[in-house]
Amino acid sequence: MDLRSKLNTTEEWTVVNTSDEQHSFHVHTNHFQLMSINGVPHHGHSLQDIANVPAKGRLVIRIRFTNYTGKTVLHCHILNHEDMGMMAILDIVK
Repeated sequence: MDLRSKLNTTEEWTVVNTSDEQHSFHVHTNHFQLMSINGVPHHGHSLQDIANVPAKGRLVIRIRFTNYTGKTVLHCHILNHEDMGMMAILDIVK
């Protein structure tokens, strides 16, 4: 298990990309609100399940766990990156 979150809570995560190429960050079962990209506030208000992390950059997302418990994944949505292990397991518990 890489991450554990609690049902009916909201968390703010910082997603860091140390590589020289962008990565598309994707979360299964839960949408998130993009708060900032490289420290610049993001003013969109819609929920999304994927966001691009710039090369050598970072995102801050806010995610609420409302209706799913159990194991799920988050990963880079670029297929060969996912196949090379850019994936984490998230366990959402009561």
